[in-house]
Amino acid sequence: MDLFPTQRSLPGVIWYDNNCKLYSMLQNDEDPYFRHYFDHCALPVDVFHYKTKHKESDLDCGKNCNPYKWPELRIDDKEWRFNSSAAEQVNAWYGRFQAIAREMQVDRYNFFLNEMVKRRNRLVVEDLRKRGLQPCSYVRSHLLSV
Repeated sequence: MDLFPTQRSLPGVIWYDNNCKLYSMLQNDEDPYFRHYFDHCALPVDVFHYKTKHKESDLDCGKNCNPYKWPELRIDDKEWRFNSSAAEQVNAWYGRFQAIAREMQVDRYNFFLNEMVKRRNRLVVEDLRKRGLQPCSYVRSHLLSV
């Protein structure tokens, strides 16, 4: 909610490895504002998470966060529009900084990770352009405008 401070600013889909726990937490909140904040946003879990992290008896994840629930997320029965495992890859990348950042004060921690993310993003954008793809950025104020 800090990243997307208005419901209008929410993307149509937020892939998150643990959306089933997030969804459950939101539904248990007594404040209707929090409970319904993501109502118009798909909250699927990663396909790998869905297939391997829960028993078939876990009906909540299957009912609310099953990525197969949203056909618009797939191109066909075998191919997804998005690489939902990318979040897992980014988490692994973040994990490499754990030993460095563990003892940092909050302001240094935020500065350090912000700089690392900016540097990584520049490399990724450069790589995408070299491969003939067209990465782009959005101005935050345009996303938040009414």
